[in-house]
Amino acid sequence: MNVEPSKEPTAVLLMGYGSPNGADDLPSYLAEVLHGRVPDAEMVTEYVRRYDRIGGSPQNRILGSLRSKLERRIGMDRPGTPVFLGVKHGRPALRDVIPEIARAGFRQAIAVATSPYASLWIGEPYRDGVAQGERAALTPVAIDVRLGWHLDPSWVGYWSRAIQRELEIIRDPNCAVLLSAHSLPQRMRDRGDPYPEILAETAEAVAGASQLGRWQFTYQSAGNSTEGWLGPDITEVMVDWKRRGAATQLVASFGFVFDHLEVLYDLDVVVREFAESHGITYRRVPMPNDADEVVEALAHRILVPLDATSR
Repeated sequence: MNVEPSKEPTAVLLMGYGSPNGADDLPSYLAEVLHGRVPDAEMVTEYVRRYDRIGGSPQNRILGSLRSKLERRIGMDRPGTPVFLGVKHGRPALRDVIPEIARAGFRQAIAVATSPYASLWIGEPYRDGVAQGERAALTPVAIDVRLGWHLDPSWVGYWSRAIQRELEIIRDPNCAVLLSAHSLPQRMRDRGDPYPEILAETAEAVAGASQLGRWQFTYQSAGNSTEGWLGPDITEVMVDWKRRGAATQLVASFGFVFDHLEVLYDLDVVVREFAESHGITYRRVPMPNDADEVVEALAHRILVPLDATSR
């Protein structure tokens, strides 16, 4: 059956995690991340130290570039379609951007997240922010939230090509490739979050496309709390591979899209120092950031469902 496409103009909403713009933003930013719990002075000081160590997070700049590139890419198929940017934590907040979309005259928008992984842990805060924004809008605006693009050929292709480039530089047949992603509290897994399966599926796709023989999926950046977090942790995996003869190890942090604290500090400072202290040569695959492959994967998530409903 043919379905008539909507006659209403449609905007696009690019949703990101968000980052503080400086030390002054950290207390309010951490309070948002902690779901309203006010961070103590010790925590704020520690995070100021971490951000200083990496020279500040480039996340917001990368998000801005992605928004611009995505708008140009969407415009090739849907001329005049604006792409708005909203984040879960920090500014511009989702709850504020959606009323802005309504004020611009749009009654509907397609929202896509910069994270490819449609887990509860990742997706629920986006959906909550969208719901808050819809309620705050003075005129009705319907947001079609589309999560999940972890097997998009452009996404898998980026990691395959980037890993192969690094292995060609390393030229060590014993090198182990560690495919890492942010750990998850065990309580989320107990709720039935499909996050581990989604990551495993993506890791298998990347390893297969890269024709990897010596590789393993691992978690990183577990929270500093008494509750259980998913493993194995990357440091445990590194030690195990060293015992198996892999003195050189290549980390591909495919669980993220761009450089930020969990990559530039957790990996390039903490994990690198750990590796060096255990006689391991650490090397990391460059992050996609605002690469064309990311833009194309996001555009595909936005455009294909639109075209499918108009056939």
